[in-house]
Amino acid sequence: MNTATSPRHPTAAASGRGITLLLLLLGMVLLGFLLVSGARTQALEQIRARADANLSRYIINLQHQLDRHKDLPRLLASQQQLIQLLLTPEDAELADRANRYLAWVNDTMGATDSYLIGTNGITLAASNWDQPRPFIGNDYSFRPYFQQAMEGGGGRYFALGNTSRVRGYFFSYPVTLAGEIIGVTVVKVDLEDIEEDWNDPLQDILVMDEDGVIFISTRAHWRFRTLSPQPDPERSHVVASRRYGNHELSQLQNIPAREPARALPAGLTGTDIERIAASQRYGDAPLLPLDVVRREATPEGDLLLTLIDSAPDAEQLHPQQTGHYLLLSRLVPDAGMRVAVLASLRPLEARVFQSLALGLTFYLVLAALVLFLHARHRLKKGYEAELQLAHEKLEQRVQLRTRELTDANQRLQQEIELHHQTQNQLIQTAKLALLGQLSAGINHELNQPLTAIRHYADNGRKLLERGKTGAVATNLEEIAGLAGRMAAILQPLKEFARQNGDNSQQVSLQQLRQGVMVIMGSQLEQQNAHIFWPEDLARIRVQGDIGRLEQVLVNLISNALQAMAGQPAPLIEIGLNTGGQRVALSVRDHGPGLADDVLAHIFEPFYTTKSAGLGLGLSISHRIAHSLEGELSARNHPQGGAIFTLALKRGQATTQEQP
Repeated sequence: MNTATSPRHPTAAASGRGITLLLLLLGMVLLGFLLVSGARTQALEQIRARADANLSRYIINLQHQLDRHKDLPRLLASQQQLIQLLLTPEDAELADRANRYLAWVNDTMGATDSYLIGTNGITLAASNWDQPRPFIGNDYSFRPYFQQAMEGGGGRYFALGNTSRVRGYFFSYPVTLAGEIIGVTVVKVDLEDIEEDWNDPLQDILVMDEDGVIFISTRAHWRFRTLSPQPDPERSHVVASRRYGNHELSQLQNIPAREPARALPAGLTGTDIERIAASQRYGDAPLLPLDVVRREATPEGDLLLTLIDSAPDAEQLHPQQTGHYLLLSRLVPDAGMRVAVLASLRPLEARVFQSLALGLTFYLVLAALVLFLHARHRLKKGYEAELQLAHEKLEQRVQLRTRELTDANQRLQQEIELHHQTQNQLIQTAKLALLGQLSAGINHELNQPLTAIRHYADNGRKLLERGKTGAVATNLEEIAGLAGRMAAILQPLKEFARQNGDNSQQVSLQQLRQGVMVIMGSQLEQQNAHIFWPEDLARIRVQGDIGRLEQVLVNLISNALQAMAGQPAPLIEIGLNTGGQRVALSVRDHGPGLADDVLAHIFEPFYTTKSAGLGLGLSISHRIAHSLEGELSARNHPQGGAIFTLALKRGQATTQEQP
């Protein structure tokens, strides 16, 4: 009997190869699933983060646009010339003065329109009185912003202009006299330029009203449509009445909707449409829903949408284009609107395809290598050493690549840490510079009183030895007076060091001057500089925080000294204007002045024309003025040099100011 090992049966070998191929195929499917899932999650998170950042930036920009004008109607409501016109609306001279005043306000504040409405809803005066289609004589009693103001509060409303047909945001405020409402002031703000400034091709911005109607969009054909999940059945009578022509209002009738945590407004009912039409908010716009064919909620509470976009200008080549989007939305506080970002998922699809292609390519290469090594092992064991060497080289390359990636990651972490350290060092340097100014001021102001105290103390000891107690008492009184003077010097420094003060403080300009001179005294003496202050500062008060006001003036005076560096006797002039409800302090230097391009960016963070410095001083001062409900501006003086003006709210009058 032959006991030699017989060759493997061909059928068994074929079966083994089939199992191997099946396992490779299953592995490829599993790897593809994992790659797609991981790449999709990561790419979706990146898209969401970018969309969320853009959403926040847009909301801040939108709020800034609105905040610039929200208090203007209240200011107009207190103007006597408008109140007089409401009392005597038939007076043509008063009407002409009111028209010209509103036009001036409109040009100054950058609003679109400003107008005055009587209690009957008829416009009495308007900033566009000299235009082809003025508002004068129009009845706006149907507008919600008029009705809100007539109820005694400020009104906010977005709509198409009934006369101009231009979209705008309306602010209104009641005009009262002796506790009764006698009229309404209205300011319209144009928000269309926000659409034009948006330049991200992968993200679209939508702004919706409280009913979910889109009134601002980076795609013009999406305006006056809705993103509601599905229309309400009550719309059927609206369609039957042909209120909006042949437009179809039930395109989403059979589409299921999964509402996320941050849900959009529900679909418009027939009552909603009639209400909107009665207010003429959007003219005769049909308010159709967008063609959303699929909705899916994300774990974060956002929505994934599949949208069929039918653009009017694409009817010939591309009548319908299907897009996939991530929808993020957020309410704008106190504005009655919701801002949404539709981020295209095209980058996600490309990322998934790229990850899948790279992963499967690597898998197939690795699988081919394994099969090749296995075949070589079976065919000829003599090649085991070479195969082992190749395998080791492959492992070395993987380890080398892993080590390179690890090193790169460590370098990146080190650079981030170095960046944080550099930032902290810059902040510390700025703090040390301010401490240097404070130390110089303390040393300059306290040195003479300390010397005098020591002199009086030495004399007092000698006088005691001689028994002249009367003279000793005189010396002690002098020492007490000098101690009081030192306490008065230190008090402004305490106020300067204090942070987050009360903006409603009544700050005397004389007290503010003393604190600034204590801090700047040493530097002014070193540069042989002189400051001319206005007289009678003690009788004028402003609202604010003395510490932050001193910080602004110290920064402005320091910049003025730097602008006049090299002059033998620098001169700084402090001006004062107390007209109206504001007090304006101006700081003028006699340096070379500011170039036009510098004036355009002078209050931007990190913008500086100096060889050293962070460029934060004027930006911080500008923000401090804004936080105190004031304003900081810069210009060139006609006779040379730069002049910075700090306008603040006037405080309560002192005894000297009162009649």
